[in-house]
Amino acid sequence: MRTALMVLLVILVSGCQNKPDSRSKATPRTEAELIEINRSMLTQDREQITSYISTTDRQFTETKTGLWYSVLADGTGPAVKTGDNVSFDYECTLLNGDPCYSGTQTIRVGYTDTGSGVTEGLQLMQEGSDYLFIVPPYLAYGLTGDGAKIPGRAILIYRIRIKDII
Repeated sequence: MRTALMVLLVILVSGCQNKPDSRSKATPRTEAELIEINRSMLTQDREQITSYISTTDRQFTETKTGLWYSVLADGTGPAVKTGDNVSFDYECTLLNGDPCYSGTQTIRVGYTDTGSGVTEGLQLMQEGSDYLFIVPPYLAYGLTGDGAKIPGRAILIYRIRIKDII
């Protein structure tokens, strides 16, 4: 019985070793290839965004990170900063206009799971502001999406209206 358990254990351990899949024909990408793939994706995203902007009558400004914004209404209250609890109304759509999410949310800026594009955008605003943001995938849900309404590599449009800074 003990010998049988030892043999079974040896079979299990040897079967679980991290070996390459002999059926896989994929070769690992070099660092240079990965950099070029990323550069290509960023270029494609930027082309889609600038094409979208050209179809609107709005003026957009691009930040250093690649977030685009248009001021619909200036606020008169205090500016949003990291650590503030901010209550805001929002609508999120895909670049093609398909709706994703909307509602009212209160978050602590910089301390929640909100995408970096939304976090950056909020910090451009003041209480009472109404902005439109174009958020590229790398500042939103990336290559994978959210697993529900936002597909991978999605460029998102957010309309955000700051209600209160608490």
